[in-house]
Parts: sequence; C-alpha cells; structure tokens
Amino acid sequence: MPTNARSKLDILICELLTAQDSNIMLDRCLLGKPKSLAAIPLRYRLIMLGFVKGMTLDEVNQKLLENGCQKLYARNFHEATLIYAFSKGLDYDAWRALQEDCRRMREETAGALQEADSVSDSASDSASGFVTLRDISRYVSDNSVQEQSVAHTIHRTQVLEKEILGLTADQRDFRLFLLSNIHSFSAAREKTRYYFCKYLEYFLRTREENYLRELEKGRWKGAALEDLGVFRATKKLSRKKHTPEEARRILEESAVSPGGIYGAFSAFFFDYITADWSEILLEIYYDPEDMPKETMHRLAEAIRGSEDYKNRKVPAGDLEVINWKLDRIEQEEEACDAQIGKDAYQKGRVGKNFITNVLQGDVDLDRTTFIAFLLFYGASGKVPAEHKIDGNRLDAILKECGFPELDPDEAFDDFALRFLEAEDPMDLIQEEAEILAEKGENFYLYKTYNTSKSASRKWEELL
Repeated sequence: MPTNARSKLDILICELLTAQDSNIMLDRCLLGKPKSLAAIPLRYRLIMLGFVKGMTLDEVNQKLLENGCQKLYARNFHEATLIYAFSKGLDYDAWRALQEDCRRMREETAGALQEADSVSDSASDSASGFVTLRDISRYVSDNSVQEQSVAHTIHRTQVLEKEILGLTADQRDFRLFLLSNIHSFSAAREKTRYYFCKYLEYFLRTREENYLRELEKGRWKGAALEDLGVFRATKKLSRKKHTPEEARRILEESAVSPGGIYGAFSAFFFDYITADWSEILLEIYYDPEDMPKETMHRLAEAIRGSEDYKNRKVPAGDLEVINWKLDRIEQEEEACDAQIGKDAYQKGRVGKNFITNVLQGDVDLDRTTFIAFLLFYGASGKVPAEHKIDGNRLDAILKECGFPELDPDEAFDDFALRFLEAEDPMDLIQEEAEILAEKGENFYLYKTYNTSKSASRKWEELL
C-alpha cells in the first residue's frame, strides 16, 4: 500500500484497511462513511473492497450486481486491467503499478486509440456532431450479426474478457494483449449504446412511416408533421409537397433532433412539453394560428409553467402566450449570436445534450435511464416480434449489458414489469406518479440524465 495516499482510490483503500471487521468495511462502502468517501460512487467503492478482501473476479462482479451496479467491462481500458488483476489474484499495489504502466502505453499509442474511437463511433459525424437516421441504422448494422434477416448483437466484450482470462500470470502477456487490441476499447459501454440505438431506430422509423402514410393521403403540413419533431427536417418538408421517395430520403439524411427525442420521452412519461419540444412545435407551425386548438392549448400551458413566464402577471390567451414565446426565442437567438461561447444558452438544454452524448458515446447510461428509454421506445415504436420487449427480453438485454436483471422486490423494477404487462401503460404511469406524489417522492425517472456519466472519465478522476 502506498505510504503517501494521493489519489481518491488510495484514500479509499487506506480507509477500508483501518476497519478490521468485514461488516464495517462493507458498511463504509455502502453508506460512504466517512464523508470523504461519499463523493465516490458506490460501484467504485465496491471494486476497491474487492482488493481489500481479496475477492476473485466472480466475487467482485457478484457483489456489484447484488448492489445494482454493472459488472466490470472488458472494453473499458481501466476495467480491463481490473479484470486481469482480480482473475490473477493481484493486490491493490500490483494493480496500480500495472495500471500505471498501461496508462503510459496508452499515451504512447494515443494516435491509434483516437482512431479506434472514431471507428467505433460510426453513428456520429465527427465534423458536425449531427447524427442521422442512416447513421444510426449503419451503427446498429455494423454491430450486429445477420441470421435469416434477424439482427443479433456482436459479443465483442465477451470475446475480449475471455481472452483476458486466458492470459498467463506473466504481465508481459497482458501488455501485449492491450497493444494488439487497442482498437477494441471504447469510451462508453458499447453494448448499452447499441441497444439504445437499436430501439431508437425502431422508434424513429415508426415516426417516418407514419408521416409517409399521411403524405400519401395528401396531408403533409401542420398536424402531419408534429411527430417529426424527432428529426431536423420539418422546415424542409413543410415548404412544399414532396413525393414519398423524396420525403424518405430527406428524413434518412436529416439529423435526428436530440431535443425532440428527449421531449417525446418526457411527454410520454411526464405528460409535459420540454423547452426543446416547444421550440420544435413552433418551428413546425410558421403561424401559431395554424395549430390544432388542442396542440395550441397544450403548448401554451407548457409555456405558462416555465420559469421565465411565471414572472408575468398579466393574464393572456393561448395565442398571446405563444407569440410571447416566439419573441423570447428570437431574443435568445440574437443574444446567443452575440456571445463568443454558447455555454449559457446550452445550460437549459440538458435533455438535448444528454441524448447527444449518448449517441456520440460520451456517457454511460445508468440502469434506470436505460430501462426507461427501452420501455419508451418499445411502447412508441413498431418493434419486430422477435425483438419485442417483455420481461424476459429486457432481462436478456440487461444481462448482455452487465446490469442486474429485473428484481420484482425493487420498486422501479416492479414498475417496469407491470408496465410491460399493462393493457394501458399510460394509466399505470399516471397512477404510479400519483402514489409517489402522495408519499412526497418524485417519479422514478425524475431528471434521469443526471446519473448517466462517463465511466472512463470517472476512472481518470479517481486515479
């Protein structure tokens, strides 16, 4: 053990070593005692507990799953060293020395690693940051194996872990393994991102097909465009009537709207319109008076509930409220253009930024958020029968991603299972939200994006 604790992990190890009793060690990990440990997420505390208690790899992974955390991930550079260390019985000091050697190796091969990131990130345009439906489809296809027209996920993580476990105790073998597999590592958990994109594609294609059917019936503006807020194509499609082939090409090549996707998710679970989604609606309807009355009222109510509108004391009708919002958007855009940077403008767009980061592989989805989006996509999109999400399918996906399977004794998992079996999931959501509100609790998915972070960046911070 290092005599001078420098990193947060070193401090954590020292704290655990002062507790002789195993129960006290576990208590400190689970509760974040003392306060200096509370800032370290539970998953990392449990992994360090594995070193202190001399656990095997299987025991560490089991402890993580028991506490709702993901197993160690072989395609994460840092966690690959942990898998090797626990499988070969290395102690903390030996792992830290190995990890430091591997860190230097990675810096020396930084060019190759950067190339690996861009290759694995086929769902994003590195120049613009935009992601199209075609990009998402290609990403899913590139990470699937086709068997009789059915796409199955590639098991790259399992293959890498199997190779690590097959290495000898000679650490030179592990270093050679890292060098030869440098292109296989990823900044985020690709399997989770893969399933997120796979079901997102079903959702987006459902919206696409719905619009094309409306177009064939001669309806191509106004209400026909509302569901296309998940694409950045509404302005182009509303300018003139296109043929179905032209419209499909436009939708395939247009960037998807992260704000629109998150807005649809929020409206589904919370029945409110996000700031991004309200702007999308205003973009679809050049003249607010063209809106269906129900849409106009719903949008106006969302604007009335916003923080910047609450300061207004003069009552106004729906149309006046919407026109006020249009003026505000124009003012914000002018202010934004006048700024050198756009940080202040982006602070109110956390949902949009969250979806963007997921698509670009910059964050690791937490379990609750991941399940919530799968439930949303599954209920809102036309999913092939073989991929339909039910309890068994969701368990299989969670297992593939290294998450614990559904536990009916856990409140959110029980809700997810009941959601999948409900005749009317929307009624269930309403009932559940009311029950939690009566207890003074927020709905399970309140600010979902807050707990999805980058594991790679967290390891860098802790080390």
